Amino acid sequence: MSIFIPYYYLAIAILLEVTANVFLQRSAGMAKKIPGAVGILLILASFTALAQALKGLEMATAYAIWGGCGILLTALSGWIIFRQPPGRKACAGLLMITAGLLLLELG
Repeated sequence: MSIFIPYYYLAIAILLEVTANVFLQRSAGMAKKIPGAVGILLILASFTALAQALKGLEMATAYAIWGGCGILLTALSGWIIFRQPPGRKACAGLLMITAGLLLLELG
């Protein structure tokens, strides 16, 4: 097994999570059933991919990367797709998450 395969699963888990969040936003609080159902299925698929990534990665590392990248990419998606730009404090928080992810990878 290649050492990169767990990272491929982790990347898939992150993309599925972000896509799920977009669908959940489109569901308007689950008022629109189809986007809501797709969002829930994508979350389940994301956890499935994360579980596969955990076969080759430490749990704390994988979960931190999954969560941090998911937050960053969801914020970016909200800005681009839904015209919801983050405020100054939110940008500072996103920068701290980015710094934390970099420190995690360097450590």
